[in-house]
Amino acid sequence: MTAVFLHGGGDDPDARSIAFGRFAQAYLTNVRGPLLIVAAADSEGEAQATAGYYRDLFAGLNVPADWLVPVIADPERPLTAEQVAAYDPSGLFVCGGSTPLYHRSLCADRGWADYLRANAVPYGGTSAGAAIAADKAILGGWQTSEETPRQFLAAGAGEGLDALTVRPGAGLVPFAVDVHAGQAGTLTRLIHAVRGGQVNEGWAVDEDTLLAVHPTRIQIYGRGHAYRVVRAAEGRVTVRVFAAPDTYRLR
Repeated sequence: MTAVFLHGGGDDPDARSIAFGRFAQAYLTNVRGPLLIVAAADSEGEAQATAGYYRDLFAGLNVPADWLVPVIADPERPLTAEQVAAYDPSGLFVCGGSTPLYHRSLCADRGWADYLRANAVPYGGTSAGAAIAADKAILGGWQTSEETPRQFLAAGAGEGLDALTVRPGAGLVPFAVDVHAGQAGTLTRLIHAVRGGQVNEGWAVDEDTLLAVHPTRIQIYGRGHAYRVVRAAEGRVTVRVFAAPDTYRLR
């Protein structure tokens, strides 16, 4: 199993070393190739700017700048295993932005995720990059999909979608992920996804907070909280709150 690092979004410079820094450390532990910085946006210029932002961020965390390679993906040119393998990377990081756009750009062909697993390449993602890592990815939405929709979230946090929308993700973790939890209120979206049976389990992650997912544990780093949501019975869920730093044992 490849190590997976899921960041809840945001970027307080004072929190970088304890959040993004955990992924940087994992990459630097076994360097044989570059760290790919994958970005998607409505225009190539915007995607390049996003990749450049995170390239500078990781350079500031002691990753040599010439090891940081931007890769631009979009729905017409989705990321592929062959594209990733050509770099022989030692890490792959997916930036933030529109979750539906990242989903179309990275989950049309999930072969690259199979490549990471087969070669034990660490994966990191922030915001949209964290959300699409799930087996079942929450893309957005701000109201239920019932015959009479009910609002559970501010419309501006819906990622451009009205109804709660879940689609097959990259499959790097077996649970759903929602981000900007405390800041945008998206914990409620995850609760509704679990309550409605669209996913069985999920984690909502605050900004400046990181889940480091290993075979036997999930470690929570950063400045905020992470919330584990599981289905308890018909129409019922349980929510467990973790304040960073903490550890959840998987087995």
